Amino acid sequence: MRTKLFLAFIFIILLALLSNIVFERMIIRDFNDFIRGTEEDHIYWVMASVEGSYIDGKWDRQLLGEALHWGLMLGFDAYVEDHWGNTVLSSSEVLSTISPNMRERMNSLLKLPTGTGEFVWYPLYAEGEEIGRLYIRPFERRGTVPLKEEIFRKRGKEFLVISFLIAGGGALVLSLLFTIFLSNPIRRLTRSAEKIAEGNFSVQTPKVHKNLKDEIDRLTESFNYMTEALRREDSLRRHLTSNIAHELRTPLTIIKGNLEAIEDGIISDPGAVIENIRSEIQRIIMLVEGIEDITNAEASFFRKGEIEEINLKEFIESVAGGMRNIAEEKGLYLKTRGPSMNIKTYPEKLHIIVKNLLANACKFTASGGISINWGEKNGRGSGGFYISVEDTGKGISEDNISRIFNRFYKEEGSGGQGLGLAIVKELTEVMGGRVEVESVPGQGARFKVVF
Repeated sequence: MRTKLFLAFIFIILLALLSNIVFERMIIRDFNDFIRGTEEDHIYWVMASVEGSYIDGKWDRQLLGEALHWGLMLGFDAYVEDHWGNTVLSSSEVLSTISPNMRERMNSLLKLPTGTGEFVWYPLYAEGEEIGRLYIRPFERRGTVPLKEEIFRKRGKEFLVISFLIAGGGALVLSLLFTIFLSNPIRRLTRSAEKIAEGNFSVQTPKVHKNLKDEIDRLTESFNYMTEALRREDSLRRHLTSNIAHELRTPLTIIKGNLEAIEDGIISDPGAVIENIRSEIQRIIMLVEGIEDITNAEASFFRKGEIEEINLKEFIESVAGGMRNIAEEKGLYLKTRGPSMNIKTYPEKLHIIVKNLLANACKFTASGGISINWGEKNGRGSGGFYISVEDTGKGISEDNISRIFNRFYKEEGSGGQGLGLAIVKELTEVMGGRVEVESVPGQGARFKVVF
């Protein structure tokens, strides 16, 4: 990962260098084209002035001298030939006629008296006929103009170096930051995944930023959830194996003893024995059903699900409606009371929690009934909510309150498998909530889940 990031940023640096070189070359080329274009324009101006000095088939030396003088001012060494090849007038001759003061001024700008390089000739025309040639070459410039041109070219190269340092340095800094903030979390995830693959579920999962969550944080959050799911699944497998062996041993031993007694002929009442065996088989069936319930509850945990917005009043009324017939068959009332409010939660998990609380209340209530209340946690605007299930049953002793949420724990004569409240507590904690219990023996109990 680090190597790939580093190579990617090296590629970016090289690309920035290439683009800067191309950009610098284009600027210098355009600048040189501009200088050449300006020089050509000046040459055509001089040509036009020279051609204008040819009047009535002959050269007007005064006008021609002014044209070549204009050429001197523009920085050109030139001379004119007629169509027979004879020199008509040159810049040197014109230069000898100007005043010393003007010559001194010109000498401060141009390296007089001759130009540099080879002469380039241009044909001269008058009324469509060639009248001669203009030979021209530039003077070597002095003063600030060539210095400014050189400064511009130098600045172009400096721009290339500075922009490359900025782009290259920025890319280098970004590569380090990406290595720290992108590569390191992925490496931690990789190490954690390797440990989990070895069966070590006690590995410390990476932390997630709470304020600004990016793709790495969401990946880490999903990984942490998966790790917790695997940890719970492993714990469930070990716990269930132990409990199933324990819970099945007693009824199977009883069934085996009764069958052996029948075979030995020592049973005087076979009908009672058969009823006893039927009772133990029913106990095994109830155990299997209980295991199925907790497996479904655990499956709800393993499916992370999506948070949905629901109306809490409508939701609880729906769950209570499914339990009302069971309560009425026992002669119990089932009341619901709470405001209409919208909440964001995991509906599947919340349905299992409320249903198990109602089933537990019905199981331990012989008379009276059950009340379900709900509302906002700590008043309006708190952002949380609670659901309370209160019954008029036999209550729970203080000693047993600490054990009722243990799997397979059950009070004598309860008839259940001791899984309902364990499911409630585990799913509530998975959803980030807590369970509160209040009870007075003989007067009932109140279970309150707070999110």
